Amino acid sequence: MTTTLRQLFVRLHNRYTRSAHVGDLNAFAQWLIDHGYNLDSARGLVRRAKRSLDAFDVPPDSVWVREQVEQAFRVRPGCPFTPARRAFGMFLQSVGRLAPQQEYGPYALILAAYRSYQSEVRGITPGVIDQHMAEVGHLLRRALPNGEPLTRLTAAKIERHIKHRSREVSRRSLRNYLGALRAFLRYCFDHRLITSRLDTIDHPARFREELPPRALEWALIQKLLSSIKRDNPGGWRDFMVLHLMAHYGLRPGEVAGLTVESIDWTDRTLHVEQSKTRSRLTLPLMGETVDLLSRYLREGRCRGPRPELFSCLEAPHRPISRSTVAWIFKDRAREAGLPITDASPYALRHSFAMRLFARNVGIKAIGDLMGHHNLASTALYLRLQTDMLRDVALPVPSLAQHEGGVA
Repeated sequence: MTTTLRQLFVRLHNRYTRSAHVGDLNAFAQWLIDHGYNLDSARGLVRRAKRSLDAFDVPPDSVWVREQVEQAFRVRPGCPFTPARRAFGMFLQSVGRLAPQQEYGPYALILAAYRSYQSEVRGITPGVIDQHMAEVGHLLRRALPNGEPLTRLTAAKIERHIKHRSREVSRRSLRNYLGALRAFLRYCFDHRLITSRLDTIDHPARFREELPPRALEWALIQKLLSSIKRDNPGGWRDFMVLHLMAHYGLRPGEVAGLTVESIDWTDRTLHVEQSKTRSRLTLPLMGETVDLLSRYLREGRCRGPRPELFSCLEAPHRPISRSTVAWIFKDRAREAGLPITDASPYALRHSFAMRLFARNVGIKAIGDLMGHHNLASTALYLRLQTDMLRDVALPVPSLAQHEGGVA
C-alpha cells in the first residue's frame, strides 16, 4: 500500500506512512509518477499535500468539491501550494473523487435542474454547459443583484444586460452568449418559472467573411522566428510550432494534433489531420524543416512514450491545445517587441497564402496546400492581394476618348 511513498522518501517515509491520509498520499504519489512528474517534483507535491490534508478536516478517501480543495491548499506565506492544489485536483478528478462544480446562491436548485436538462435532454457537452451556465450567471447577477425571484426578470433588465455585455465582448462572442440566454429563458418559460416569453432576443447581424484575413509581412515573421532562442526545450518547441505554421500554413489545431508518426522521414512529407474538413493532408517538407525537426526530436522534445510531437512543458506532459498555440504566438511576439501582439496565430497561415500568391502560384494549388475544399475559401485571400487586383483592373476611359464629349 505504501510502496511508492517508501520509494520517494527513503529515510523519512515513516512521516508519511503514519498519516491518516496515507492511502490518498500513496495514490497521489503514484499518479504523479505515472503522469511524467520527475521524482523531485513528486516529492515536493506530496510533501505539500500531506501538510494540507493533515491540517484540513476531511476524512480519508472522501469525495471532494473544488471549494474544499481550494481551502485545504490555501496559499501559505513563503510556500508555493498552488501547483500542489492543481495537481491534487487533477488526481481527484481522474479517480472520480472530485464532485462537479455546483451552483450556489438563491437559484441553486433551478440552475442544477437546468444543468441536468442541458446534459440529459439536449445532450450538450460538459464544456459547453459550463460556458452556458457562466453566461446565465452574468445575467442573474446583473439583472437580479439582490437574489429576487426569476419572475422579476423583465425585457428591460435583459436589454440593459445585453447592452453592457456588448461593450465587453466581440460581436461574434455576443451572438454565442445570446444563444445561451435564449435557451435558458425558453427553459424558464416552458417550466413556468417566468410568466412571459423573454427569449425573443434579436441576434446582432453578422456577415460571412465581413473582414478580410490579416496577413503579416514576411520580414516580421522572420524576425519573430529568429528572436526565439533554441537553448532549452521551451524555445525549441515554440520555434518549431511557429515555423510549421509560417512555412506550411497549418491551423493552430492542426499543429497541436501532430504526432511523431506524422513525419514520413523516407518521403520527407508531413501528414496533417484536418479536423475542420475531416480529411488528411500530405505536405512535402523542405530540407531545412527536416533538419530542424530532427534536431528538435534530439534536443528539444520531452522524452517519453507519448506520441504527440508538441507537449506541455510542465508535468503532467500532455498534448498542447489550440489555446496553447495562441499563447505561444502572443508570448513570443511580446518578447520580440514586434507590433503584432494584437494578431492571432492565424495571421501566419494567412501570410503563407499571400506569399504563394506573390510567387504566382495558382489559386487551385494554394487551396490544395491549405486544405480548402472549395475555391471560395481560397479566393478570400484575393481581397488582400491589392497589387494583383490593380493588374487585372480595367482602365477607366477619359472623357476625351468619347466622341462628342460629355453626353
